[in-house]
Amino acid sequence: MSLFNRNCREVTRLLIERQERRLGPVEWIAVRLHLGICEMCTRFNGQLGVMNAALSRWKSYRDGGDE
Repeated sequence: MSLFNRNCREVTRLLIERQERRLGPVEWIAVRLHLGICEMCTRFNGQLGVMNAALSRWKSYRDGGDE
């Protein structure tokens, strides 16, 4: 797959995988290039951030961190 030829499905998959593993340099550059031109994937990336923050807060609350 070409560095410049990633579609939204591939980029969203990589964004999700990024939660579990570090992306390689070529993958990361491809994602950044795509996010620079795609508003929907940029929005999806932001939503992942919100969900991760909410999950972290829930885990902290569950573990008694907010007492």
